[in-house]
Amino acid sequence: MENRKEGKGLPTEFELIRRIGHALPETDPSVILGIGDDAAAVEPGPGMTTLLTTDTFVEGVDFDVAFSSWRQIGWKCMAANYSDIAAMGGVPRHALTTLCLPAHRTAEDVEALYAGIRDLTQHTGQSVSIVGGDLSSTDGPTVVSIMVRGEAAEERITARRGARVGDVLCVTGHLGGSEAGLRLLKSARAHPEPGRLADRFEGALRRHRTPVPRVREGGILACSGWVHAMIDVSDGLSSDALHLARSSGVGLKLDGNALPVADETRQVMEELGIDPVETALESGEEFELLCAVAPEKVDRLAAELGERTGTPLTPIGECVSVDRGCTFSDHTGPRPLRPGGYEHFRD
Repeated sequence: MENRKEGKGLPTEFELIRRIGHALPETDPSVILGIGDDAAAVEPGPGMTTLLTTDTFVEGVDFDVAFSSWRQIGWKCMAANYSDIAAMGGVPRHALTTLCLPAHRTAEDVEALYAGIRDLTQHTGQSVSIVGGDLSSTDGPTVVSIMVRGEAAEERITARRGARVGDVLCVTGHLGGSEAGLRLLKSARAHPEPGRLADRFEGALRRHRTPVPRVREGGILACSGWVHAMIDVSDGLSSDALHLARSSGVGLKLDGNALPVADETRQVMEELGIDPVETALESGEEFELLCAVAPEKVDRLAAELGERTGTPLTPIGECVSVDRGCTFSDHTGPRPLRPGGYEHFRD
């Protein structure tokens, strides 16, 4: 690849690697060998179990540069991986990042992407050391792929499969904000006149562009011993609740009237004429945590989580025997729970 002037495309591969290295957070002492060798070498924490997760983001499918800056895209790509680790009750430690870049991308785009990753680590207080990865050119869209290695004490790992009949299904934070923010951005593109809705609801835009993964909350929930199963809300509450139910071999009763929706999100939904319950059910990339909690411990756990993090924990249903199926009820009455939200390869 030929070298190009600043801001006029990508420099050489090794120059870009050098610039990425300068943009990264400092590595922690657990990194024995990082960027610059054929493979990284890291030292696990004593008594810890390794967690591995990966996510791939394709321009035009998973992100749109018309809606988010490269800095915001970097934040969100890493947030998805953080959220997976949080759902297991772990903490992120090390990461590998792979970029497939078309020729019209610039070094400044890439540096902004990594600045967004750094912003997320600083915001959450959970630093991750990027210890390697890969770069490639492409004639297609930009692709960002991240693999994160996390750690958790083996006895504190919370899988999807542990829910029990009688458990109360709870969710952290609020729902629907990511989809509301996306709808605002689409509305702003269709109606770019001054005074547009997007200018009035910055909070909803942040929920879509820079969602905050619940890493600290996940650790508290897992360490309590009262959470039997957990999953992050990345595909949409309805889909992720069904994932948890099927993995655990239980049925579900979800209460649509109990779904927590923030006041600003509800205002956006009213302005855009979209249903708050359906949006809360189907909004993906919320990165809240959905968990099955021992019924006698719900109030105590919610109080502890609120006191330590300020994040609410809301009961939204219960786990029932598998023969009762998975249902959802609102003002129209009960009905079967169907997977909503975005799914790759769905017609």
